[in-house]
Amino acid sequence: MRHLTRWRPAVAGVLTAAWLSVGMAQQMPTAFGQAEYVLYYSLDLPLSIPGLTLTDQGTKRTYVGALRGSLGGLPLTEGSYTYANGASQRAGGGTFTMATKAGPIRAGQILMTSDGKQTTLLFFGTYLGARLSFALTGSGDQFGGAGVVATGLAETTFQSHEQYVAAIREATTRLPQATRDELLTAADRNPRLVRDYQQKSSSH
Repeated sequence: MRHLTRWRPAVAGVLTAAWLSVGMAQQMPTAFGQAEYVLYYSLDLPLSIPGLTLTDQGTKRTYVGALRGSLGGLPLTEGSYTYANGASQRAGGGTFTMATKAGPIRAGQILMTSDGKQTTLLFFGTYLGARLSFALTGSGDQFGGAGVVATGLAETTFQSHEQYVAAIREATTRLPQATRDELLTAADRNPRLVRDYQQKSSSH
């Protein structure tokens, strides 16, 4: 199931639709008939930094950028990405880092595809023991820019909000109780954030 990445302000030529969101705020059916739980994200995307890398196969275009914002109601404590084209100018990949106080996304990978007019980046990895993925699409080579915020829903293999909260509770057992309570309260906002996002998406 695909989700729509919304962004503000409406800066033409930066970020466009990627993954349409439909279904219930907390659980949505997948192609396999199972329920999935989605995490709302809001990412501030400063302009990426382009570069060139010389390899045995020729010259690769590389891009490095930052990811700031929130995921599943929790503020990000770090976030960055880097990717490059492969043997073809139309495909490539890279890696990314993203973390909250509940833990990092592990094995963060990026797949890049381009049709010459727009570029799509698929981000995927493991967060709190669950698989997670989301996509961003932009025209041209550079993502982001001053004041650009991308919002959307990240697919996960969590089955419910309760499972998501339980994973946060388990991952934060060594943190002070006040910090744990703060994170759990923030996580409980996720269903409302998802619902509000879906309502705004359906009204456009």
